[in-house]
Amino acid sequence: MEKVIVVCEAGITTSLLVRKLNDLAQEKEQDIDIQSKSLEEGLDYIKEHDVDVVLLGPQIHQSAKNYEVSTNAKVAKISVEDYNTMNVYSIFEQISEA
Repeated sequence: MEKVIVVCEAGITTSLLVRKLNDLAQEKEQDIDIQSKSLEEGLDYIKEHDVDVVLLGPQIHQSAKNYEVSTNAKVAKISVEDYNTMNVYSIFEQISEA
């Protein structure tokens, strides 16, 4: 099972996005566990758990280096447009490309 976390400042904004991504994964019959984390939770989480992909919300793109040095997972930035429109198809492609 592939493990993905979607990180934003407080972890609240991404909850709907994560629900939609999980629905799409189920629709595509992909075995992916996608979770939402706050900025601080995410850093702690990747130190204690194996994660394949870390997706960063636009408001925390500047934290990419902190994540890259803390994990072997692919760290990707969700574009402002994809995030604002909740373009789960485009965001899901970022997961698939990992």
